Amino acid sequence: MAAQTRSASGRTTAQQPSASLGSPSTDDQGVPVTAAAWDQWNAGAPPRFPHEHVVRFVREGFSTPVAPGTRALDLGCGTGADTRYLMECGFDVTAVDRSPAAIASTQELTAGLPGTLDVQTTPLAEFAFPSRAMSCVICVGLLDAVGRDEARRAVPRLVDSLRPGGRALLVLAAEGDSRVNASPELGLHGYTRREVEALVILEYGTGVWIDSCTTTIQSDARRQIDWLVTLVKR
Repeated sequence: MAAQTRSASGRTTAQQPSASLGSPSTDDQGVPVTAAAWDQWNAGAPPRFPHEHVVRFVREGFSTPVAPGTRALDLGCGTGADTRYLMECGFDVTAVDRSPAAIASTQELTAGLPGTLDVQTTPLAEFAFPSRAMSCVICVGLLDAVGRDEARRAVPRLVDSLRPGGRALLVLAAEGDSRVNASPELGLHGYTRREVEALVILEYGTGVWIDSCTTTIQSDARRQIDWLVTLVKR
C-alpha cells in the first residue's frame, strides 16, 4: 500500500507500496482483474465532474461548508472528481483506489485546494478502515467492481468507520445495467435487490434506505441502472 498525505500547508508524507499493489483480484466468475485494467480505464475518458448522486447526497445530508476537520472517505476514488467536490465542501478527505493512475489523477485534480488529502493506493480488501472516524463515506462503482464476496466483507467495516450521525452513500450497478456486459475486462457485477439487501440490512444501529435510478442513453440503446444505498449511523 502506498499512502500520501497533503495538508493545507502543502506537506506530503509517503510510504512505499507493498508488493501486493499490482496483484490481481478476481471477479465473481474467478476472472483475474488487475490494477492495470483499472489504470487503462482511468486513462481513457472517465468522469471529470462529481457524480450527480454524490452532489445530492452531500447537499441533502450536510450543511456546507462543513466544520473544519470534518472527515470524509472516498472509496474507489477513480480520477478524483468526487474527492475534489468533497474538498470544495470543506471535508478533509481520505481517497482510496487500487489504480496508481487514478491516484495520480486525484492528486492533480485537487492540487491547490485547502484542507487535508490523504491518498492511498490499495485494494479494498487491504484498506485499514479507521474506526468511528468519518462523518461522510462515499463508495461509487466500487462494490460492483470487487464482487459480492468482497463487498460482504467490506460493508461492516465501512459502517464501523462512521462516526455517530455519520452518513454513507453506496452506488452500485444493478442487474440489467449495460456497463456490466460492456466491460468484461473489469469483471463488474450487476446486483439484484435481494443481493443489495443482503449487503446492507445490518444489525449495527444503522438506518438504511435503498433506492434505484435508471438512466437511458441514445433512445435506450444503453441503460445505466444504479442502486443508491444511504446508510446513517445512529
